[in-house]
Amino acid sequence: MSYRPSSPAHVSRTRVDVSLLSLSDRACLRLLEYARVCTASQLADLVYPSLRTALRRTRKLSLQNLVTRESLPPERGGIPLAYRLSSSGRRRIHLNAYRSPGLITTRHSLDGVEFVASLVRHDPGLVQLWWPEWLIPGYDWGVNPDHLVVIDTGEASALILVEVDESTERPPVIRDRLRAYAKLFEDHRVGWHLLWVANSPERLARLRQIAGPTKLPMLSGRCWGVAIDDISDRGADAEVLAIGAKDASRPLRSIATDPKSRPSDYEVGSAAWITLIANGAIEDIGPFWHGVERVQAEPVPVATVVDPVVEEASEPPAVDEGPTAMDSPEAELPAPLSPAAVVPASGLEDMASLDLAVLITARHRTVRQALKAASLLAARRDWPDLERSVNMLCRSYEPAEQLLGLHIIRRYQAIDLDMRPALLWLVRSLAREADGRVADRAQRLLGTMDS
Repeated sequence: MSYRPSSPAHVSRTRVDVSLLSLSDRACLRLLEYARVCTASQLADLVYPSLRTALRRTRKLSLQNLVTRESLPPERGGIPLAYRLSSSGRRRIHLNAYRSPGLITTRHSLDGVEFVASLVRHDPGLVQLWWPEWLIPGYDWGVNPDHLVVIDTGEASALILVEVDESTERPPVIRDRLRAYAKLFEDHRVGWHLLWVANSPERLARLRQIAGPTKLPMLSGRCWGVAIDDISDRGADAEVLAIGAKDASRPLRSIATDPKSRPSDYEVGSAAWITLIANGAIEDIGPFWHGVERVQAEPVPVATVVDPVVEEASEPPAVDEGPTAMDSPEAELPAPLSPAAVVPASGLEDMASLDLAVLITARHRTVRQALKAASLLAARRDWPDLERSVNMLCRSYEPAEQLLGLHIIRRYQAIDLDMRPALLWLVRSLAREADGRVADRAQRLLGTMDS
């Protein structure tokens, strides 16, 4: 089967100075070097604000002879495209030549990228580090994982060695790899995991069958498998199954059990990460190997750090009496919570519920702080405060805030049924009125809530 880049002869191509491209376009070129190949939807999850923007920008990069577009096997009546750096693009950002692989290798690469892109899409702020195989240091491990991914939930972390399986490896090869990973885990007992990303549930079942007789103690609680479609649909909520051990199945996020922290200033998919790769840089992997102790700082009351000007100019925000206060489109937007509140990530457990609600919408808080505050409000069943914060996030004019609001809704919409009508209305509003990625995410969430 022929597998060649498309290059329409009738299209006139232009030559531009790569240094004059936008930040996201330069990040796109570097990401295509980073991952070797990506689809438009993966580029939208990682560097562009929406699928429409990704399609428009990649077409322009193709016309500038910086990327090539390659047809993949038809899916659901359409012919998807994969994008690579062109030979000209590689020369113009000073990279060596790279031979395009065949279809099976391309699908292997795309599934690895899809694993990371899906986690970023469903769980922003979770992935702290992502290195493909060619970036992983050449340590004498006896095995080479396809990807190295570090996740941190804010309470626990994990370093995950990813093996992407496309049903091409024979059973003896798989068993040899399992033994190599078991030996590797003898020296890295805490926080390290092996995750097989299979191309189908049937292949995942076959992997479990192949690994069954090995019975390697070091793989207990450390070796897992998941189907790529489940990751694409559910992100870190996808169910992982034990391979080579008898551990119970669990959500992917729950394999992060190391209490040590593995934080990064460049969370994958964040603006800082996009800037980093656009400039051709990579993170220092040193702090991720063993993790660092989480610092338990004394909690800082929100009232002590609120901008005095803001505090004097506005009255304290009122708390809604019930979770249906924002149930109708005619309801007015509540008074803004204090936007200048800054609270450290540790010590949130001792904060009052209203202060946690303020933190979720604070201007300078991080995504991790907001998600931690939301989880504490849900644990306390303080639904009015949680709904109020989510409402303000969804009504923000910033797509990042709207996406965070949708993420919190997806986590907690099924816990309190009285809160569902208000949340359902917010999601419907974003699906109808928002643009690009926000509308797409809201539409997908709406389908799960309606069901």
